[in-house]
Amino acid sequence: MLQNVKISRPDRLLQKRLIGLAYSLVALTAALILSIVFPQHLILLLGLTAAITVFALALSLLTLKAGEKAISYGGFANEIIRLSSQAKRIDNSLGRVVIENDRAKELFGEGSILAFLQSRLSADNRNNPLAFQRLKNAFQNLSGEKVTLSLKLGSEPENETWFEVILRPLSLKKTDLFENSLALKKIRKDTFLYWSFRDITNEHNLEQIFREERRGLHDFTDDLPVGLYICNRSLTVEYCNHAFAKMLETDRERLIGTDLKELLSPNSPVPPCRKWNKTVHFTDKYGKDKEAFLCQDSFREKNEIKIRGAVVCNLPTDDLLRRQLGLAVDKISWLFDFAPVGIVFINNEGVIRECNRQAEAFLRQADGIELINANLMDFIKKSDRHGLGIELDNIRSGVKKSASMELALIKGPKVALSYVSPMKSLYGSEPTAGFVIYLVDATEQKNLEIKFAQAQKMQAMGQLAGGVAHDFNNLLTAVIGFCDLLLQRHGIGDPSFADLIQIKNNANRAAGLVRQLLAFSRKQPLQPKLIDVTENFMELSQMLKRVLGEKISLKFHHGADLGYIRVDPVQFSQVIINLAVNAKDAMNGSGTLTISTRTEKITHPRPFGEETIKPGEFVVIEVSDTGCGIAEENLSRIFEPFFSTKQNVVGSGTGLGLAMVYGIVRQTEGFIRVDSKVGEGTTFLIHLPRFEHNTDTDGEENAVRRPEVTSADGSPVMTVREQNAASLPINQKFIFGLNVSAIDKNPNDGGLHTGIRILFVEDEDSVRSFAVRALKKKGYEVIGCNSAENALEQLEKERNFQLLVTDMVMPGLNGIELAHRVKELIPGIKIILASGYSEEIARNELSAADRVEFMAKPFSLGDLTKKIFDVLNKE
Repeated sequence: MLQNVKISRPDRLLQKRLIGLAYSLVALTAALILSIVFPQHLILLLGLTAAITVFALALSLLTLKAGEKAISYGGFANEIIRLSSQAKRIDNSLGRVVIENDRAKELFGEGSILAFLQSRLSADNRNNPLAFQRLKNAFQNLSGEKVTLSLKLGSEPENETWFEVILRPLSLKKTDLFENSLALKKIRKDTFLYWSFRDITNEHNLEQIFREERRGLHDFTDDLPVGLYICNRSLTVEYCNHAFAKMLETDRERLIGTDLKELLSPNSPVPPCRKWNKTVHFTDKYGKDKEAFLCQDSFREKNEIKIRGAVVCNLPTDDLLRRQLGLAVDKISWLFDFAPVGIVFINNEGVIRECNRQAEAFLRQADGIELINANLMDFIKKSDRHGLGIELDNIRSGVKKSASMELALIKGPKVALSYVSPMKSLYGSEPTAGFVIYLVDATEQKNLEIKFAQAQKMQAMGQLAGGVAHDFNNLLTAVIGFCDLLLQRHGIGDPSFADLIQIKNNANRAAGLVRQLLAFSRKQPLQPKLIDVTENFMELSQMLKRVLGEKISLKFHHGADLGYIRVDPVQFSQVIINLAVNAKDAMNGSGTLTISTRTEKITHPRPFGEETIKPGEFVVIEVSDTGCGIAEENLSRIFEPFFSTKQNVVGSGTGLGLAMVYGIVRQTEGFIRVDSKVGEGTTFLIHLPRFEHNTDTDGEENAVRRPEVTSADGSPVMTVREQNAASLPINQKFIFGLNVSAIDKNPNDGGLHTGIRILFVEDEDSVRSFAVRALKKKGYEVIGCNSAENALEQLEKERNFQLLVTDMVMPGLNGIELAHRVKELIPGIKIILASGYSEEIARNELSAADRVEFMAKPFSLGDLTKKIFDVLNKE
């Protein structure tokens, strides 16, 4: 799709093939007609028809291949645009979208780009109207030239954004000159407009900062008490400051262009075009003679010799002159030394001639090292030396007027933002005497950028993990469900029983891994309640000791008046167990694990790891070990799923443990951070919101129930007493070495249920098939639908349903939207939402008046039938 480049266009090849195929079909039709009209030539015409048919078939195959190439060609071009970090979009000649990437869609939507720009142009930038008019003219005239310009968008300072805008017409066909209105319409039809937007706000702001610094220096020289002027070789004044004009009792504008000799008294010596220091006499506009001391020097600017001079008048004595000159020098020196940015003067070889205090703080590596006459490259890391050398060469050769880049210094700030400009004849007589380099500490800004990018990365990984877990839950629901159906036909004595149990056990283990992914993505089902931290750790202590072993010492330090935390007890125990297991591995079997608790009140937001913790009262849990520690380069990735510091180690796990810990803590509105030093140990700090009173009524059932803690692969962690207990029911025992907990025992399913009609909506065919079969076996009359739209069509035919069971996430209308629509059609119907995500996510999209039940995936046959039985019998 590029202009003026001779390449093989698959779309044009496809066009030729289609035209040839059309001609072949016309010829074939004509041959058949001739065979009918002239039967006496039937054999000849049939042979011709056969030849044309073979040719048409061959051409059809070539057309199919050309079509595949054309589709790939367009797909690659679209992918290149889509993956660009800049906003890119291709419009037709009417300004309608043809292709755009996500950044362009986020910026412009589906509307006109010109309308978008016109509505957001900043009114305080005088260049905006002219630049916009250029874009508008190029759009209307379909100019073949590329238009590149800068625009400022936004009227408020906090919303100001600068963009580099590129508009380039793309012609799909080679066109002639505009000859008539028909040709213009054809050109408009075959011409598209390529838009590219690049955010240059940071570059513009940096340039603005340095421009203001230069303007400040210029204002400083204007207000100096010493008269300053610059003349050309003919002694014509080109610049003077206020002090020089005030000395002559006139305005600066009148002095510009005046011959310096006309400003001198007749008896005054005329300064030569070279370095010269002497007392001279000026005449003001009233004819009054004024004695002054002139300090003059020559310099070269753009291959021209010019003269600059400093004039000090009213010098009754040499001492006063020296004091005034000294004061001016002191002010300039103070401005230089105490500037908030580092300033370095170097010659063409990179040798430092002069630098201020801020630059010394950036560059000095140790006390006693002299910076003057040292090479600047020695203070920059090797990775950036080559890049700086190239920029200096470009400025020296005139390719660039100035340059800016990030530099990594050996000492000082980790990242320094540098701005380089040429220095003309300040030292020596060479045309380009060296460079001025301004250094700004950008470490904090860079750290913020890295933290922001890391937060976005973690959010994206969480979304990916949640999506993958949702799909896996659908697959596992089908696997577990069909296993349950098979187990109903193959009892304990059946040869296939052991194999089916193994399949279901491993499916349940896979479900445990999926729960860890959902924990990281903060979408797992939770059952939070208020618990006492100290009591919870007392219950966990024995289990922690068994996990850690005899050689690791476990210590607790609990603060006073901790209050309560609102967590899911099972998931909270899982968090502590995971941290303990990681600590055990880090300590290599021996050491000390210390768990401390305290309260902390945070009054204002502050950085906490990669995130910002909000104000409030928190219960702080510190889990510290004396292990090997974590390398600094791994700290930023420690909570990523599938990342492990124990590479190629037997039993290193899945890499989901800390990812799950991170997800559970964040889902309970808490914060987590890790501090570690190699060889000293690691500390995990968990901040959970503190509650003053326990208002939860647990009831008798919750008082007896103990949380089940699972290992990294999702399998239960059982105590010795639990494993040896003789009173355990059949679904918690091992028979002949097999865990038969996979067998669903549901005594409350009520047997067969007749006369109850269920509408089951699920887009996953395998899940829907299993559920419909299972429910029909229970006597329910079930109608299965593969989408919400299909379910609504079914309801148009009949509405005699007592229960709706629907998946929450489906293409088109989702389960929540379907539930609202069905409630309107059948007001008294009962509804069950099924999803692999947490119930909280579903509840956020439902109102308090919506009476909807929730069922988590993956579910077994017993889970499904029990849930339906409970919902149907619920008042």
